[in-house]
Amino acid sequence: MRRKIVPILLLVFAGACAQAAAPLSALDAFVVSHGFGGAQFVRYQNTFRLPINANGKVGDLTIDTGAGSTIFYKAGVKKFGLVPTETSEVVHGVFGKGKEKVSLVTVHQLSMGNLTLMNVKAGVISDANSGGLYRPFGLSDGLLGLREMLKYGMVLDLSNHLILAHPGGQMKAISGGIRSILTKQGYTPVSLSIVDGHLQTPAVINGVPCKLVVDTGAFLTVIDRDFARKARIGGHDTGIVAQGLGTKGRGVGYSQFDELRVGAFVIKNASVTLSALDSAITGGEQQAAGLLGAEYLGLHGAIFDFNSGTLYLRPKK
Repeated sequence: MRRKIVPILLLVFAGACAQAAAPLSALDAFVVSHGFGGAQFVRYQNTFRLPINANGKVGDLTIDTGAGSTIFYKAGVKKFGLVPTETSEVVHGVFGKGKEKVSLVTVHQLSMGNLTLMNVKAGVISDANSGGLYRPFGLSDGLLGLREMLKYGMVLDLSNHLILAHPGGQMKAISGGIRSILTKQGYTPVSLSIVDGHLQTPAVINGVPCKLVVDTGAFLTVIDRDFARKARIGGHDTGIVAQGLGTKGRGVGYSQFDELRVGAFVIKNASVTLSALDSAITGGEQQAAGLLGAEYLGLHGAIFDFNSGTLYLRPKK
């Protein structure tokens, strides 16, 4: 029987109707008052799609904290008038390295909402479906990666579908105000760290301490099979193949267990997917048990403050 292939996760170096703009929340108004500009994005299922204008041409990027840098897919390079330069580096996804070499481009003007970023350096790769890993949901032109989020001190508000950035770079002075506003609203702050170019947070899975890569580009939370055995969370095969970048997809299992802790935030009756992840994630400096994906980040109204390295989560509404 043919196995179903789905775009569950991705990690490298809008068929939906956009919602009308809403008044700024207390958090977003506070951030904007400190000189931040930004844009509204669209959530479709577990993807976050940001409308952009690159070199005068419109498109969109999937917001991906798991991508080390911004990426444009080859299918859209000509549309944006980009001229790639090939490198010797190969595409490296959650399932390992592929054979394709990464190219580099410079986007002279990358605009989103009322914010314009100048001379953004990005990678160029093909994707599994030659036109968008999330092709069933409408084509995406690439990924907005972690490097730009850190460089411009972005505040990523999944709850209100806003991404805010400061043209002059990080403003650590606003982080105290952000924490005050969000903790009064019932949010729990969770510390983030950058390990080998990836965003990590401490976690506890079924009582076993670990670390997770925080990845808005991962359609679902996924735990490495070896760690799943260590944590004794069981699981069964789903007949589904997870599609990544750079390599062939791998089979996916499913597991439920009593409790997943992300920092001090508790998720009861957790469910996760299981797969064999690349050793670049589970070994070396990373030592991560897997990826904290978009379904839990969206469900719990995740807000990222890249000025202080803090993730905020609240109980689901």
